[in-house]
Amino acid sequence: MSLLWTLVIESLSWIELARLNEDKAIRKSVRQLKIRNKDIVKEASNLVYETVRRQNALDFIIEEALRPNSLNELTVGLRSFLRLYTYLVQYSNSSLIKTYELVDHAKKILGKYTFNQIKNIPEIISSLEIPYNNFSNTQRLAYLHFHPKWYVSYLFSQFGEHFTEQLIQHVDYPDYLRLNRIKGTDISIKNLYEKGFQLVTEPTISDTFVLLDGDGITETTEYLNGHFIIQDKASILVGEITNPKPGDVVLDVCAAPGIKTSHIAQLMNNTGRIVSIDYNNQRLEDYVNLMKKLGVKNNKPVNADATKIGKIPKIEADVVLVDPPCTSTGVFHKNPSSKWRLTPRSVEIMSTLQKKILWNSSRFLKMEGTLVYSTCSITVEENEKVVQSLLDRDPEFKLVESKPFIGEQGLMGLNKAQRFYPHKHKCNGFFIAKLKRII
Repeated sequence: MSLLWTLVIESLSWIELARLNEDKAIRKSVRQLKIRNKDIVKEASNLVYETVRRQNALDFIIEEALRPNSLNELTVGLRSFLRLYTYLVQYSNSSLIKTYELVDHAKKILGKYTFNQIKNIPEIISSLEIPYNNFSNTQRLAYLHFHPKWYVSYLFSQFGEHFTEQLIQHVDYPDYLRLNRIKGTDISIKNLYEKGFQLVTEPTISDTFVLLDGDGITETTEYLNGHFIIQDKASILVGEITNPKPGDVVLDVCAAPGIKTSHIAQLMNNTGRIVSIDYNNQRLEDYVNLMKKLGVKNNKPVNADATKIGKIPKIEADVVLVDPPCTSTGVFHKNPSSKWRLTPRSVEIMSTLQKKILWNSSRFLKMEGTLVYSTCSITVEENEKVVQSLLDRDPEFKLVESKPFIGEQGLMGLNKAQRFYPHKHKCNGFFIAKLKRII
């Protein structure tokens, strides 16, 4: 168990120190510790995700145990240990985990002198409970379902109490697989069935499969050769709604790492031209590698800042896809660390950025061309209000129905846009709007 504890504590520390997401922190820690046992990595990943998901509740209990001292006064290693320990004693149902072994191990890896700062705290933590009855309704829900209080309050104001409680309850929705027909065929999927992977056809979107049991699928020959890619259902729908034609010119804005780009290329039969711009050079490197793996050849990556119109390549596009940076509130269930970094100000900052990107990008669309705007956020400020800002300032654009329509109608009267919620649609929270240039 000692290697498992070390991996979890190290990963939790990297998440806090370097603002890494769970997967990146685990991979970094695995490389550092030179761990090759896949079972240990899998178990550590589960512990990291479950601990991070509950961070506000864990921190509340730890702060109570530390009084009059504070969690912020401790080293990051001690904080990570205490969060893991608190998760295990307060929330884990596993009878196989012996927390006293974790305490002994923490003394060794963190140092006896350092650990003495909290030597009595684990025993106190075991006896504490969160006093839900003393909280306001938003506070209670925030600690009960592990979300920032400001976020729960925001959802209350937008969606009401009943829908908010449904929205913030944890959902284990499946991963999805998209067949990349640039390189793969129906035989590629048949091979996966024969290898024992459990897939179910997603009836509403072409070349899409629900991945019921995908453990080890990224190590298959088909995956390594780019025959398919793991992609969320709502994200795949973006390509379907964009619906580019062979020979089109596509402006792909904020494109990296390129998963949606590869789908667009597939729909274009790898013909025409896709100009993909992104501000982040590292993400563009990932984009180039992914395009090579998936066999995309009609693309051109460009390092450019879409918030500055003079930086966008001057083209006349048949299709513009804008998938800007967002708060990612729709993927809190999959990437829980992100919710603890956000503030109400984050939504405002992103909304301002998104408006600039959308306004600038829209200028390069041809008459009768198609513009698709999407985010993996559920906030109105990043979605309906951004789209409405373009409609208000530019009468050349009108909102049209995005087909196939499998989500829920957009808010603020934008009924032709689509919204997705994890608890209802078994995918990431998402927003998609399709516009036409009519003048």
